Amino acid sequence: MRNRISPALALIFCCSFVFGQKNAMFEQQPSSRTGVTFENTLRETPASNVLTYEYFYNGGGVAVGDVNNDGLEDLYFTANMGPNKLYINQGGFSFRDVTDQAGVGGYDGWKTGVSMADVNGDGLLDIYVCYSGKSSPDTRRNQLFINNGPTDLPGGGKGVTFTERAREYGLDDPSYSTQAAFFDMDRDGDLDMYLVNHNVTVIRSFEFGDVKNTRDPYAGDKLFRNDNGRFTDISQAAGIKGNPLGFGLGISVSDINNDGWPDLYVTNDYVEPDYLYINNQDGTFSDRLTDYMQHISHFSMGCDVSDFNNDGLPDIFTLDMLPEDNKRQKLLYGPDNYEHYALMVLNGFYFQNMRNMLHLNNGDGTYSEIGQFAGISNTDWSWAPLFADYDNDGWKDVFITNGYYRDYTNRDFMKYKGDYYFEKAKNHEPADTFHLVTSMSSTPVHNYAFHNNGDLTFTDVSEDWGFRERNFSNGSVYADLDNDGDLDLVVNNQNEPASLYKNLSKEHQPERHFIQLSLTGAGKNTRALGARVKIYAGGQVQFFEISPTRGFQSSVSYRIHAGLGGTAAVDSIRIDWPSGKELVLDKVPADQLLKVNEDESKGVQNPQPAAGPKIFTKIASAIDYQHVEQGFNDFKRQPLLMTMLTTCGPVLALGDVNGDGLQDVYVGGAQETPGKLYTQDDRGGFQSSAVLPFDPRYTDADALFFDADGDGDQDLYVVSGGYNEYTEKDNALQDRLYLNNGSGKFGLAQKALPDMRVSKSCVTAADFDGDGDLDLFVGGRVIPGKYPLAPESFLLENKGGRFESVAAKVAPDLAGIGMVTDAEWVDLNKDGRMDLVLAGEFMPIEVFLNEGGRKLVRATDRFFDRPLAGLWNRLAVYDFDGDGDEDILAGNFGLNTQLKANAKEPTTLVYKDFDKNGSVDPILNCYIQGKSYPFASREELLDQIYSLRSKFTSYESYSDAQLQNIFSKGDLKNAGELEITVLESLYFENLGNRFEPHSLPVQAQFSPGYAIALTDYNQDGNMDFILAGNQSSIRIRMGVIDANFGQLFQGDGKGHFQYVPQTRSGLRLTGDTKSLQVIRVQGMPYLLAGVNNVGVEMYRLNADEQPGNGRGEVPKK
Repeated sequence: MRNRISPALALIFCCSFVFGQKNAMFEQQPSSRTGVTFENTLRETPASNVLTYEYFYNGGGVAVGDVNNDGLEDLYFTANMGPNKLYINQGGFSFRDVTDQAGVGGYDGWKTGVSMADVNGDGLLDIYVCYSGKSSPDTRRNQLFINNGPTDLPGGGKGVTFTERAREYGLDDPSYSTQAAFFDMDRDGDLDMYLVNHNVTVIRSFEFGDVKNTRDPYAGDKLFRNDNGRFTDISQAAGIKGNPLGFGLGISVSDINNDGWPDLYVTNDYVEPDYLYINNQDGTFSDRLTDYMQHISHFSMGCDVSDFNNDGLPDIFTLDMLPEDNKRQKLLYGPDNYEHYALMVLNGFYFQNMRNMLHLNNGDGTYSEIGQFAGISNTDWSWAPLFADYDNDGWKDVFITNGYYRDYTNRDFMKYKGDYYFEKAKNHEPADTFHLVTSMSSTPVHNYAFHNNGDLTFTDVSEDWGFRERNFSNGSVYADLDNDGDLDLVVNNQNEPASLYKNLSKEHQPERHFIQLSLTGAGKNTRALGARVKIYAGGQVQFFEISPTRGFQSSVSYRIHAGLGGTAAVDSIRIDWPSGKELVLDKVPADQLLKVNEDESKGVQNPQPAAGPKIFTKIASAIDYQHVEQGFNDFKRQPLLMTMLTTCGPVLALGDVNGDGLQDVYVGGAQETPGKLYTQDDRGGFQSSAVLPFDPRYTDADALFFDADGDGDQDLYVVSGGYNEYTEKDNALQDRLYLNNGSGKFGLAQKALPDMRVSKSCVTAADFDGDGDLDLFVGGRVIPGKYPLAPESFLLENKGGRFESVAAKVAPDLAGIGMVTDAEWVDLNKDGRMDLVLAGEFMPIEVFLNEGGRKLVRATDRFFDRPLAGLWNRLAVYDFDGDGDEDILAGNFGLNTQLKANAKEPTTLVYKDFDKNGSVDPILNCYIQGKSYPFASREELLDQIYSLRSKFTSYESYSDAQLQNIFSKGDLKNAGELEITVLESLYFENLGNRFEPHSLPVQAQFSPGYAIALTDYNQDGNMDFILAGNQSSIRIRMGVIDANFGQLFQGDGKGHFQYVPQTRSGLRLTGDTKSLQVIRVQGMPYLLAGVNNVGVEMYRLNADEQPGNGRGEVPKK
């Protein structure tokens, strides 16, 4: 059962010639040593090129497996235009070409993906090859090479041979195929097959609706069921989509929903969304992508499904085309078209953005996309992602192949192509397509390797690990080719020999251990496809699934490889076989290949432990308000905005308006949809007031119940904000004060407020002057049409129910303080006076100390060692560490973004009316690889500043431009500049005379934090908090940021917080949450969430399941 790997093999290459970077972890082996001379050579001709077949440069695949059962993994390569090659592994990184002898070279056609699987269940690996190309169906029929086992050869001796039998098995499909994945879809013990196909004709956008629900016999994907050795196409009956919009490129098989049945993730290029097929356990599948994912890659390439964070759940990684470096971003990326994007979403093509996507499994049926946070979102035109532990430290790293032979999407070339065709048509001349092909530039790029840091982030180690060379790589596999206990890599390149990389991690770090498993399944599923394995060692659990088809057009090793770091023995291994049996192995020594047979298993799987009680349960909301945005496109007004400024609600305000001791709710409205007041009854219901003077002209940005006129009841202040189509002094920007008659009837106080016609964000009340009534601070957010000019903020002194603006004399530093987003009154210096803390966009956290109720003096420098300028959205104040003073939670933009910022390399916003047309031009600048560049694409910049067209006549001319290359010193004179030095949401500990910033848990950085609710949910006397947010009204290139489903963080009373997993918290907020409130209903706590363009969601705190009295009380300050 156990075969130890010979230690001698680990020393074979210790003194070998280094082919590549010295001391790198991977050493590229020359073909003269390996004997692998395969090269995928592409010959461009006038009849065959990228303009006649768009997938001309997608390249070939690789499969690895032990085809002759000698204990060494063999290699098979596909060539688009030449013969495929099979190499037998002879040990010591030496391979022998046996293609002709084995009969597996394939016929003369366009070969794409390859899979190795024991299709007929005889214990031998067979080979399935996909064909495509713009040619006749009979030149595209896929091939199935059945392994004959050891065979007498004509020249004497024995060798492995194969017989092509695809037609006999019903698998000689003539589709435009990319890849096949074999798996036991119905758990009947044999292998079925999913075939990923693609179209070769681009469908025009106005035809999408006509074809989306049709089936194309060659372009649509297919599902084949194995019926006693003959495969039957059951695609339509099984619910598999087959429309001609599908441009399938990748597939991974995994039990996504943890029900023991194999599901499918299929990637699609272009407009058709990816497919997430959940197995219905009855021979059918349902595409549940929109239930599990919030957004996806746009031009999805290869994919992998693997548990990268060791929580026992399968995560999903898809690749796209966004470059890392500024120059290629500017050359290859077109302008954002928000209206087209919104239309595609409306028509069912979902939220798609051009970058790699890493979907973190939350375990509750949701995925948080954190590719930008993880640091692996930008890897250029990428193909194969492969998660595996390459350095044996116990965490899965990721390797990515990269490159496209011609810069097909170069914006200058695309313009040239359009002009060329136009000129030829105008002159009635034939177009020379091949001339266009040879006019395209060719830019080789390096492959990427990322080391897993164990904290949901990765570090780019491409150069350190030996991937410096620039080329064009496609299919790739990992396998321990020399049986030395680490994973080697094989890459299929274009127009140069395939790359074989020997992993030297065992030589460099021999103290690190590993365990490998080779599974043999019962019945005809001899390689145990679909088996799930958990390895417990060193306090970690590593999760694996036997599913070799992953990456791109390739099939990786069937062996499970787990690095163990310094752990010399495995505590236990649990194997869940696809048949339902279970096997547990205890106390397994490390550094061996463990061979396990399903026949050794006893019984069926123990049922998965039932999920524990959830802290919150979503219920039907008792508040039926529907929040409806009017669809204003702020980017039309100022093309260089970073986010929309219109979408700021709904806000929630709590107060007892009728004196019955129950909390009532005001829900703020969007323009054309007035807000509503909901009064609570003693049965726990909420009734909306039928007649109230709430005006639909306004956009409600905040609201507050307080006693404005000193009559003992709760009045309502509503802040007017938004951006919309408002003018600079629009009447719809005036705030409103509604006075309560004591029984919950409100009337507008016509002259209670001064002129406040700017777009505002927040209101907070305190008796700052000590005269016994409540005064107000109201934060100015933006001047419509003039972002980022700072609007006026207001300090309103209460004079018997009428409010006077006193900021100019009481707090002159408030003038032009910035684009304020939130504010809190708090006594910071314990003098009995309420001080003011502000947050804002492109602002540091600001502090104003109250001097005797007469002045508010700016004291930010006293409380912060350095200004922490951010995109701050929300503040919450409480004594979180129990030391008697007030600390601050601050919700920022988060780290899951294209923006990167620190004190050394800040993100800046330079603004001025550069072209003197009356419009402010905000130029956002970000550091990329050590230099600051404008974020805007060429078209976006020129749309804002038309006069620059004569300066930047091409994309190439703009591709290296920095701010000083765009504007002269004279232009930049008197320009304003704002900066961001921190994007993290933070906890600020009050040390008495200054604030010390502390990072919040990484989950708090997944999305912008727009809402915070404080509640001691478990009644342990320590304050906990809920953070919510997300941002979908954002530049397309920045992409939707929506990885926060409502996050619960448990406090320890010492200023530390721990993330409570979604499976435990029960929170599942989707969309852009703008407000949170904890409300008492029938004496019990509930959570209200205001979700933009949706309404109010409601969660019950399951009090009986919490420690203490479970009533979610907020401890007294």
